[in-house]
Amino acid sequence: MGVTALIASSVTAVGISGAAYAAPTSIIQNGTFESGISGWSAPLGGTLSQSTDAKSGTKSLAISGRTSFQSGPTATVTGLLSTDASYDLNLSLKFDTGRATQNFNIVLCTSSRSRCDVVASTTATAGQWASVQKTFTPLTSDYDILFVETPWNTDIQSFVIDDVSLTTDDGGPAVVEPPAVPGNLLPDGRFVSGFTGWTNTRGGTLALSDDAASGAHSLQVTGRENTQSGPFASVADKIELGASYRLTGKLKYDEGNATQQFNFTFCPTNFNGCADYGHTFTKGEWGSFSQEFTAEAKHVAAGWLFVETPWGSSALQDFKVDELSLVKIADAPEGPEFTSLEKVQTKPVGDHNPLVGHKFGADPHHLIYNGRLYIYSTDDTQQYELNSKDANGLPTQSNGYGGITRLNVMSTSDMVNWVDHGSIPIAREGGAAPWSRNSWAPAAIEKDGKVYLYFCDSGTGTAVVVGGSPLGPWNDPLGKKIIPDTVSRDYIAGGGFPAGMWLFDPEVFIDDDGQGYLYFGGNSQIGTAPNVQGPQNPKSTRVVKLKDDMVTLDGDPVEIDGPGMFEASSMFKRGDTYYYSYSSNFQVNEVPGQYPSRGGIAYMMTDDPMKLGSSEYAGVAFQNQGTFFGAGNGGNNHSDMFTYKGETYFTYHAQTRGAAWAAALGTPGATQGYRSVHIDKLEFNADGTIKPIVGTRAGVAQVESFDPYRTFEAETLAWQLGISTAKTDAASVEFPEHNGGGNMVLSGVDDGDFAGVSGVDFGSGAKTVSARVKPIVEGGSIQVRLDDVDGQVVAEIPVDGTVGEWTTVQADVTGAAGEHDVFFVFAAPEGADADADLFEVDNWAFTPVDDGPGAELVAQLSRTEVAAGGSVTLTASGVPSEAVEIGIESTYRALANVEVSEGALDIALVIPADIEPGAHHIVIRDGETELARLALTVTAAGTGTAGAGGGAGGSGTAAGTGSGTGGTLANTGGDAGAAANAALLGALLMALGAGAWMTHRRRRALGATESE
Repeated sequence: MGVTALIASSVTAVGISGAAYAAPTSIIQNGTFESGISGWSAPLGGTLSQSTDAKSGTKSLAISGRTSFQSGPTATVTGLLSTDASYDLNLSLKFDTGRATQNFNIVLCTSSRSRCDVVASTTATAGQWASVQKTFTPLTSDYDILFVETPWNTDIQSFVIDDVSLTTDDGGPAVVEPPAVPGNLLPDGRFVSGFTGWTNTRGGTLALSDDAASGAHSLQVTGRENTQSGPFASVADKIELGASYRLTGKLKYDEGNATQQFNFTFCPTNFNGCADYGHTFTKGEWGSFSQEFTAEAKHVAAGWLFVETPWGSSALQDFKVDELSLVKIADAPEGPEFTSLEKVQTKPVGDHNPLVGHKFGADPHHLIYNGRLYIYSTDDTQQYELNSKDANGLPTQSNGYGGITRLNVMSTSDMVNWVDHGSIPIAREGGAAPWSRNSWAPAAIEKDGKVYLYFCDSGTGTAVVVGGSPLGPWNDPLGKKIIPDTVSRDYIAGGGFPAGMWLFDPEVFIDDDGQGYLYFGGNSQIGTAPNVQGPQNPKSTRVVKLKDDMVTLDGDPVEIDGPGMFEASSMFKRGDTYYYSYSSNFQVNEVPGQYPSRGGIAYMMTDDPMKLGSSEYAGVAFQNQGTFFGAGNGGNNHSDMFTYKGETYFTYHAQTRGAAWAAALGTPGATQGYRSVHIDKLEFNADGTIKPIVGTRAGVAQVESFDPYRTFEAETLAWQLGISTAKTDAASVEFPEHNGGGNMVLSGVDDGDFAGVSGVDFGSGAKTVSARVKPIVEGGSIQVRLDDVDGQVVAEIPVDGTVGEWTTVQADVTGAAGEHDVFFVFAAPEGADADADLFEVDNWAFTPVDDGPGAELVAQLSRTEVAAGGSVTLTASGVPSEAVEIGIESTYRALANVEVSEGALDIALVIPADIEPGAHHIVIRDGETELARLALTVTAAGTGTAGAGGGAGGSGTAAGTGSGTGGTLANTGGDAGAAANAALLGALLMALGAGAWMTHRRRRALGATESE
């Protein structure tokens, strides 16, 4: 072990009891273990527990499962021992197994165990308590731990200790330092006796302070020269891309504002491209900071971690820090699973955020037109296409926005299935306003059948085009910007738009009386010295009335004083209250109730849409997106609030698509600023204030079922993989009101790609499905599956026709009844190149079965083998009764009573856990009349097919309940029912794995319960 002897002033008492050296206060605070084992650990192996085998009192500390001779109970003594003082150690121990006698050592070590010294040794007899009493002077003050061990050449049996105390020779208590943080990547942030490794790289003076959060000292910085003057520690080459870390610390300041934000910042040595984590502290109090993060490229590139006050603030007060640490809490994930971005599932099946997974979009704004919800957004995909990318397509260049000249449009009637209408060319040649350079941040509104679409030409101004529908055609009524080109020259000359004010991010609002308003502007700091405004109150946005034509200003703009203003104005009315929201800047110092947090969506409440002073400030509705979505999802914030079909919603953007790409390709967080549109619910408190909105991947619920019995766009998407969309000149069958504009087709279709639609209501059942397609290769096909990409196949459409020409193809549908998610899964012909584009698809259409008198009853199980206690889903169409009973035979047992809706039912049945394994039937009855029976094999609990037991694979509906809608349908399999007239068909279905019963209203009367 390489230990040295310590200087001792008394001998060790071996194997005898005796009074411990008395001292009023023990450095080791919990040495009797009567109330637990807190303060003790086993970092070198073994398990600690409280024991009733006590030397005194009723409890002791036991260690078992020791893995080495050093495995023993351990207490922290960091900073507690001094070489110019003597200490009294008292300890009792006992062992029961192994040798007749056993040697034990009490050892002091540094945390790295680079130095270990034996304090005392004793020989104990099995089954008897041995006591140690030692007075000693430490050889160094660098010890971190005290522990009990057995010598390296003896046993590693379990043992117990009790009555442990460590005191100074005069009884005076030592200062208790917190334990060293294992794996700390920073210089020691406890500042026990110095601050080695900490520097004042950006000015100020560092010194130890006796005002500490814990232990003897903290580190104080005084004489700060700028906001970055603070304690610096090198983190060069210490952070691994994709790994997770926890940064913690404590801070205190005594001068300045009542509350003050301080940043814990990672920066490269050139201070360009930093990552800061802010926290607000209260004057005169020690406050704690903790931040977990996944390391992005900017963390890896960092040379420094330092503590600062926000840039742009005047906060240069002294402050102190303590207990600073940075530790890795999780390794980076294994290497990338994907090398193709097309195959990254950017929107997992079941999630409803982002709204679409196949394209980017930002700065969303709503429009309600003819009862349908449209969302417009900035076309970030255009900039992605222009910018540099690596070999896999991952962007290597930040968004920048400078090449964006188009605005995206998509729409829905149910909040989850979104039709991609493509993009509207706005700026430059070929656009609706060709004189403009860019089109960002749209705001749309309908009036008298026309759509007024406002946008900003970068930060230089706001413009408007007018359309005959949400997709045009468009005209430019002004031929110039409405802001500032139509604003009074006197207003501008009088300083109405101070230097630095961005004239962008429009919002348009029409009040109940028909009066229109235009909101615009932004920046965190405007004006010139000595009249600089910001970042607490930059007053950088404006509101102006519009005349009835919506393109002419009615008066001069009016200043808005939104606390912490940055950009992204939005106006929403609920009852008689107006809600003006905006994005807060990244320099504001948060003061609850007065100033917002950074990069969030703040809001104001007012009774007048033009009365927006700081007194109308109401709080923060939504924190920065990085709060909810993690690495790579911070950055600017932009939102819109609206009501649709009786619910209130909040739409915003986050970088979730890019984050999914980056994570899949092994560079988490490398999103480069390309954004995707989200929607979440917006709810209110009783006093009208907004409940904090939570950003989710789950998104919002579907508000109505999807009707498949019509021609609908193939680019209607709840989920997708691999596909893209492309413009077609053919007019949309579904949307004739778009005047021929905005029709798209599915393109880039490869083998295994899919398009999914949520909550499709087939009612009593679908008969056929058709698709308008343009084959690119011969022999492709489309599988129509229920509930999952690998779910039950209910139709397979051959993509026939002449290559390169549009045609309509059709297939029969079997087994699609009730409500299901539907997946169109695309398949290549045998031998085709895996990456070959197969075909394009314009639209889909289903036709219903005849559900009148005489229609066939079709029933099926989601599987034909299930473990006892598991579940199976039963679906049926053409059911002639309003209510039925469902049971299981051999010996009949009722499972559920179900109401039938429009001839259809869909229910998850839980198979009784005590049922005898073997062959059974699921039976549908109407009173004494049997309507259908389906074979089911029940295996013993814990066996059977995957998902068959424990309720997996079916709906969570309990036995004995059910309805004609809802539930899910898993993969098919098994045989058919045993009705005589259906025997042949049942055998065929069994061979095909259909697990179904079909009959033309055939019934049989029930006699005595059958035994099988």
